[in-house]
Amino acid sequence: MDDSMRRFAAGIVVTLLLLAFVVQFALPAYVAYRTEHRLEEGGGRADVKLKAFPALRLLARGGDSIEVDAENLQFDIQDDPGDPFDDLDGFNRVRVDFTDSEADPLQVERFELTREEADGEYELAVSGTSTPEALAQALGEEAGGAIGGFIGQLGADALGGGAGTGVPLELTATIRSDAGRAEILESSGSVAGIPAGPLTEFVVGAVLERF
Repeated sequence: MDDSMRRFAAGIVVTLLLLAFVVQFALPAYVAYRTEHRLEEGGGRADVKLKAFPALRLLARGGDSIEVDAENLQFDIQDDPGDPFDDLDGFNRVRVDFTDSEADPLQVERFELTREEADGEYELAVSGTSTPEALAQALGEEAGGAIGGFIGQLGADALGGGAGTGVPLELTATIRSDAGRAEILESSGSVAGIPAGPLTEFVVGAVLERF
């Protein structure tokens, strides 16, 4: 190989190394920015930190870790939350921490979701407030459209005069992701007699859909 070919080959190697360097540092920042933008669609502030080596893993929704700190976010309840863990399962370590946010009809004081290792289980802790009437109505609608809403309203009516009064919510759960869908392994807590399992799916579906 003559000198010109060596210089040409060396130039290609240097260019590829520079490109890899730029991608490694620029891609996590770009993906984090896009995630922050989606989370802030309804207002509030979000700070997302991503780690991935190589950074191209992020294009397949994976990486070493994702950390999210946010406050005053607004979430819409989805009729079909789909596979809420799809965008988190590819990360080895997960920490999502929201404060003072709203997933109507829940006023979420704190939402903490963590996972310590790849393929591990998620630990969830939620605290906030809601009214039994609004929560029963929303859960009924999620279960079955207008008919479900009617059933939910019947459940709210059965709660009596306190149905419209705000009550505290404390919820903890251990969750396994089954191809992105939430499988509740263990849960505790309730509000107005509504058990933790449906509440967990309700909250997780609303919050993680934005990712």
